[in-house]
Amino acid sequence: MAFPTAALEYQVFTQEMPNGRCAGPMPSDKTSNLLDFISLAEQIQLKRVCVPWPRALKMLEQGEGLIFGISKNKEREKTLHYSQPVVMRYIFVVTRADAQFPAKNLQDLKGKVIGVPRGVQFSDEFEMMRDKVFKLENDHPQPLSRIYKLLFKRMDAALFASPVANPVWIERRLQAIRDQQPVDAGGLDDVKLVASPEPLMADTLHFAIRADKDQGIIDQINHGLMRARKAGILDEPPGK
Repeated sequence: MAFPTAALEYQVFTQEMPNGRCAGPMPSDKTSNLLDFISLAEQIQLKRVCVPWPRALKMLEQGEGLIFGISKNKEREKTLHYSQPVVMRYIFVVTRADAQFPAKNLQDLKGKVIGVPRGVQFSDEFEMMRDKVFKLENDHPQPLSRIYKLLFKRMDAALFASPVANPVWIERRLQAIRDQQPVDAGGLDDVKLVASPEPLMADTLHFAIRADKDQGIIDQINHGLMRARKAGILDEPPGK
């Protein structure tokens, strides 16, 4: 890609996956294409930087750059400036197959220990209930740790995100992780992990920057997102 010499460069933090690849609210190849498309269309340079998610949030808090793949809630909106929605994320409750319970809404989690990636926040309702209605086990951002804890019954359930509203996607993903990194679980290899039939909740993912650091970059990104949708690079904006 060719940029004007005066094009401003912005670091865009995305989550680093166990295999070293960058994650985002879309598959890595499309994420790269989206950032490249916006960069060229808006004459800026969006440089993707893979870091662990807690570190990405910390760097965002310190005003060091932008983040890609963050959800909205009232607490975050006090300090962050968000782009338009980019994609939808579906959150499923995952349990051992022999320890399932109904999980149609947040009240169904009452009294349970629920594993979530450290640093992740969800809806305002979820944040109000955390450690009151249910207890959170703030865990490593990578899924394998929650897989271990589920198998050894160190938590009642764990939350996992999916780009599609289909529990089979999550179940296959978790099984693939187990197959790639066999868990020495002493007879638990045959224990299945199952996802709730329907997502517990869904939210939209965005670009964001600390509000006092935004000198117009979010407006440029929004314009680039609009052009990306017209060009077929990105689907129509997801609903709330």
